[in-house]
Amino acid sequence: MMHPTIDAPGRHMRTRTLEAAAVIAITLLLTGCSGDGDAGDKGKPSGTPAAAEKAEVTQRCVDAIADRAAAHKGGAVRSHPVPGPCARLSDADYLDAYMAGLEQAHRVAQKASQGESGKAADGAGN
Repeated sequence: MMHPTIDAPGRHMRTRTLEAAAVIAITLLLTGCSGDGDAGDKGKPSGTPAAAEKAEVTQRCVDAIADRAAAHKGGAVRSHPVPGPCARLSDADYLDAYMAGLEQAHRVAQKASQGESGKAADGAGN
């Protein structure tokens, strides 16, 4: 009769050890996941204003390039010297803004040209 009693505590001890190991493992996994989530959450608020600021700076740069292009008849616009609003952008971001500024100036010129041709057509019909 003693033999079953000795085996029962041994099995119980192994089961508890496995349960404890599983609980520790799950706790470590959850702690690791929540730690990464917290770091990501902390990064989002500080990243959002930076992204908004970068977008604003980029748009000011695009507008400056478009204004420069509009001032130059014929569309030849040099990329240097860099306009003041573009000074904080990386080279790659400046190149993107430069191209976007040229496209913006082209669209504005095209709309103006279409508007003038529309007025001329209206005047010719009278």
